[in-house]
Amino acid sequence: MTISDHINSFKQLALIEYDLVGIVSKHSHEIQQAILIREVENSFLDLFNQGEMNGTVHTCVGQEFSGVAISSALNSNDWVTSNHRCHGHFISKTNNWQGLIDELRGFKSGVCMGIGSSQHLYAEGFLSNGPQASLIPVGSGIAKFLKDKKNQNVCVSFFGEGTLGEGLIYESMNLASIMELPHVFVLENNLYSQSTPQSAAVSGSFSSRAEAFNLKYYSANTWDLEELFKTCKEAIEFSRETQTPCFIDIKTYRLNAHSKSDDDRDKDEIEFFSSRDPLNLLLSHGGFQDIFDKAKEQVHSHIQNTKPSFLEKNEYFHDQLPRKISAKPKEVINPDIRLINSLNKAYGDEIKNGSYFIGEDILDPYGGAFKVSKGLSNLYPDKVIGTPISEAAITGFGIGLSMMGNKSFVEIMFGDFLSYSFDQILSNASKFYHMYAFQCSAPVRIRTPMGGKRGYGPTHSQSLEKYFIGMDNVAMLAISSLIDPTPLIRELRNIDCPAIILENKVDYGKKLFKENEFLSIDQIGGPFGPVLVKPKEMNADLTFITYGGTAREISDGFIDIFEETGFISQVLCLTALNPLNINSIFRLLKRTKSIITVEDGSTSFGIGAEVLVNILSKEKNTNFKRIGAEPYPIPSIRNLEDQCLPTLSHIIDEVILFKKEIEKK
Repeated sequence: MTISDHINSFKQLALIEYDLVGIVSKHSHEIQQAILIREVENSFLDLFNQGEMNGTVHTCVGQEFSGVAISSALNSNDWVTSNHRCHGHFISKTNNWQGLIDELRGFKSGVCMGIGSSQHLYAEGFLSNGPQASLIPVGSGIAKFLKDKKNQNVCVSFFGEGTLGEGLIYESMNLASIMELPHVFVLENNLYSQSTPQSAAVSGSFSSRAEAFNLKYYSANTWDLEELFKTCKEAIEFSRETQTPCFIDIKTYRLNAHSKSDDDRDKDEIEFFSSRDPLNLLLSHGGFQDIFDKAKEQVHSHIQNTKPSFLEKNEYFHDQLPRKISAKPKEVINPDIRLINSLNKAYGDEIKNGSYFIGEDILDPYGGAFKVSKGLSNLYPDKVIGTPISEAAITGFGIGLSMMGNKSFVEIMFGDFLSYSFDQILSNASKFYHMYAFQCSAPVRIRTPMGGKRGYGPTHSQSLEKYFIGMDNVAMLAISSLIDPTPLIRELRNIDCPAIILENKVDYGKKLFKENEFLSIDQIGGPFGPVLVKPKEMNADLTFITYGGTAREISDGFIDIFEETGFISQVLCLTALNPLNINSIFRLLKRTKSIITVEDGSTSFGIGAEVLVNILSKEKNTNFKRIGAEPYPIPSIRNLEDQCLPTLSHIIDEVILFKKEIEKK
């Protein structure tokens, strides 16, 4: 269909005759709510024109009844996720229009203390975010939580037809269908994706999309109000009673520009739909002027009488990361167990404690690609969830569960595939705490095997940690067989920020490190603190700062390093890559004047640079070197892979060169 065909089909829908008196008498509360929403939206445009608001705004003028009709069928324990055009949904669900106005004015009395403004809203039972489809898998996670509560609640997710270009929505629909979740997908079809007409942005039918995922399909529009309210109620009751998903296609038309003034649609087209708009028809009828006047007066009075109060820097500038650790070392005595078995037991304890364990191919008898979850689904069938291959969706799903209070674990089968999860971590998990004014957190735990040296080749051997450690308010923790991971996994119960847990593939099969005649092992500052493997009865003259499986490889190579280089070395194995907490252990590093950082990825813009800048800012006379992978895709062929990655032999060669450089000084 061309855009003209789409417009004409919508015009036919808009030509329905209205029984205005009958609609008002039957849905008086909803009509008043829609009028109030319109007045609030119009006030925002006025305030922007007066220079009293910051950022942007996406009004829902013309679309008010989609949010109103949906919310009329919801109860206080149902949830709604929304998008950039969220004001009508928010007011319909919460009725807190005053807090919304204050939010967009940047006032501390706003629903998110002025932090989130137009697109980023939160209240109990409601959240919105700007990126398209971002919150839809989060809604699936919320729906799973609601279903397990057995209170017959639902989660509704609003999106526009332009969002149908995002793959994430199909991952979420598939997930909701397979898991039979009470997740209601509400499409607000207003013909345009910002400025792009529907015919140029979306192909195929909307009903076939729903049917492809076995979602019951409903259709309505915002011109036939009686049918709209009936359909929304029927669809939500279906999802509530069956605890399964459905899809509601609501055809509508926005009368204002996409944002503040960016509109190049045909003026005659806009005027036609404006003339058929239900609220404009009510206003032109003449018998309902007092309802409009009352709403306008309420909004005007609130704007005029609200005193501005703004959030201060010291109230906002803080995070949830576990930054405070002591510098006190504690001797490490590891059990006689392989790392993979220790992880299996530790995660089993967390599941037993109530956490969900989510991922692809993790169910028995397979038990995961690296067998970390072996046996767990047999023990805890209701808590271990096997999923489709949908890394982005299952990450969002875990975020939804975590924000509802369940600190869920999401497995990404290979660390390389964290790239699919990147946006969910960046746009949702890392930001919820701050942009929703500290009203909720997203303490999802994303765990994944990382690294090479297994011959898996360019897309299954990468170390991507440096691309994630710069994310604010996201902890990154590296597991190593140098120390039993059980206390670290257990300690995650006590932090509310999202966390990424790295598990080295090569390290899985190794038994936990034991001190020997040459080396002892301490942990500094608790479960998130670094591990120090140091020589007994002698001082080290070289410190390796590294993490994960490489830390174990260097520790095991203590004798080889000494024999080849003459250096007595110690290994500082970082557990927390973010936050680094280097300052708290600086005194330990001052004992050696030579430091080498080793990371599994390439060194450019990497972890080693961050470590060294912290050290050199305090001790400029330190000799230092960075070692990492070569800056190329990792080959599968063994001899090239060994040359590409920081193996022990490569590290020894680099230490020899480092020693020569020092001797030249």
